[in-house]
Amino acid sequence: MDKENKKGTDRKCGEGRGSEGIIGRLRAVLKYHKTGLELLKIAHKVDSAAIPLRIINSALQVTGTYLTLYLTAEFIDTLLAGRFSEGFFRGCAVVLTGLFLGVAAKLVEKAYGKSAQRCSLAFEVMMREKAVTLDYETMEQPRVSEKIFTSERIAGMYGGLGSVVNNYQGLLTGILEIGTAVGLIGVLCFSSPSEEGFLLAFAARPAVSVILVLVFLALTMVIRASGNARMVKATGKYLQDHAGMELQLTYLLSRVMMNLQAAKVIRIYDMKGMLMDNMDRWWEKSNQFYGNMCDMEIKGTLNGNLTNGFFTVFSYLFVAVKVLSGAVTIGAFTQYAGAMMKLSGGFQGAAWYNTQIKLANDYMTDFLELMRMENGHAAGSIPVEKRLDGEYEIAFQDVSFRYPGSEEMILKHVNCKIKMKDKLALVGENGAGKTTFVKLLCRLYEPTEGVITLNGIDIRKYREEEYRELFGVVFQDFKLFAFPLWQNLVTSYERDDARIRDCLERAGAAEFAGKLPEGMDTLLFKDREGGVDISGGEAQKLALARALYKDAPFVVLDEPTAALDPISEAQVYAGFHEMVRDKTSIYISHRMSSCRFCDDIVVFRNGEIAERGSHEELLEKQGHYAKMWHAQAKYYVNKEGC
Repeated sequence: MDKENKKGTDRKCGEGRGSEGIIGRLRAVLKYHKTGLELLKIAHKVDSAAIPLRIINSALQVTGTYLTLYLTAEFIDTLLAGRFSEGFFRGCAVVLTGLFLGVAAKLVEKAYGKSAQRCSLAFEVMMREKAVTLDYETMEQPRVSEKIFTSERIAGMYGGLGSVVNNYQGLLTGILEIGTAVGLIGVLCFSSPSEEGFLLAFAARPAVSVILVLVFLALTMVIRASGNARMVKATGKYLQDHAGMELQLTYLLSRVMMNLQAAKVIRIYDMKGMLMDNMDRWWEKSNQFYGNMCDMEIKGTLNGNLTNGFFTVFSYLFVAVKVLSGAVTIGAFTQYAGAMMKLSGGFQGAAWYNTQIKLANDYMTDFLELMRMENGHAAGSIPVEKRLDGEYEIAFQDVSFRYPGSEEMILKHVNCKIKMKDKLALVGENGAGKTTFVKLLCRLYEPTEGVITLNGIDIRKYREEEYRELFGVVFQDFKLFAFPLWQNLVTSYERDDARIRDCLERAGAAEFAGKLPEGMDTLLFKDREGGVDISGGEAQKLALARALYKDAPFVVLDEPTAALDPISEAQVYAGFHEMVRDKTSIYISHRMSSCRFCDDIVVFRNGEIAERGSHEELLEKQGHYAKMWHAQAKYYVNKEGC
């Protein structure tokens, strides 16, 4: 009894496992369509006409095909019956119908051609927009920039949003063709023979006809499906391997060989041979990839042609049997033979586009993951108080920090209050934590431990954009853009020419800007025609002017004179008080002489605040600051002590 129960239980479990297996396979097959639907929603959001236009186009294609087949069959039967006058009008109907539907299809194609272009452009814009809205800490992670690059590169090669919509249109067309063809072939199959011949009459019987069509169609579908499955598997592997090759090739082509800064190094160190060796190596791998892809596509095409030819021969023989047995008219031969061809073509098209959808959705997952990516920073909700007196107090409370993916603490238990309207200098060796301190201050990163407060409130509770309005920053690796001069200074704020001139004057850039051919409207850099190149010192002065134009309560200058000549540097130092009047300024520099212009000096060492005080106080301590000061001072003092 127990054994019988056990057998029954095992049998039920086996049945359950079988059903679960089928459901699991079905889910796996349909999973990528869930991704496809998500992409279609995005495409519809970008262009509301994209999907309706393609549905109309598919309907026109299928309607045109079958309407033409029907009218042609009627035309032939009319002529065979000797009704030539009626045949003339039916012939005109065939021509006019084909002309009308052809023109309509072309107009729709033209419209959705523009739609596809909009989708492609929107695809690139959406990635850029997402990139600039992500917080800096998330954006700086290699995996994020890799997703952006891979999505754009692969989509550029194999199609982006527009390609996804087109593939679904192809799938829809195939399904409509199958549905319409099945209806016609059903009529054909159930048409009874009128001839008495045993063999023809037997083959043309409805039951036999249905069995023959189903058997040959099943064989065709099995052969085609197995070929498509092999193609999907192989293509998926090739695409995955190819992404790395494309990254390397694009890096060499765009970021090295077309980089003007790299061009000088390449020529000085005669790096042409080394670069071309790398290019040849990755180019050869890419060529092998494309060769394999071509071989695979040829095999897939051959498989499709063979199965299509196999079903075509059967189709013509089957319809011929129906005609010879008297089940249908001679004119209907073209109609039903065409329907059989469309049934085969519909299955082939649906299978092909379904394969393309799976491949496209596989490489578009990076794009969707990027779109779904959330900011790592806490979303604050408290507005920052707008104080006309600029009285803000910022405090670091036991702040420690390490960069994502690293175990090394860059800052360790930092406690520091920033006095308002003082000029604060941050000094220390490279890697001591100065720039990281500023990044945390500006909330580009968030502390690993501890808190930073503004007027006693954790800065993570403030609205991030409003909090950053407090800072005008010139980083050591600042960036100007190939835009007009005024846009580089004004950025997203309102243009005020008098204010621009004042900021240029205070930053020591007024004389240089006044000599530009188009004044404030001069395009910077020669990335675009009409642009002018500027020196590193001039660029640094413009970056200073941009920070001043923002008119923020805090001005942060990270090595603001690194690219300036000694005279310009002296001018900046001399006008430093005027430049940041009525503001709190934070100044990072490796030139210790600049510290004499500051009220307060914080000395970083190994991620900690080692010393703090005025220039005179720190020299009296004879600590780390004094050592750095005297180490630099000896190069500026001659043997007589001058």
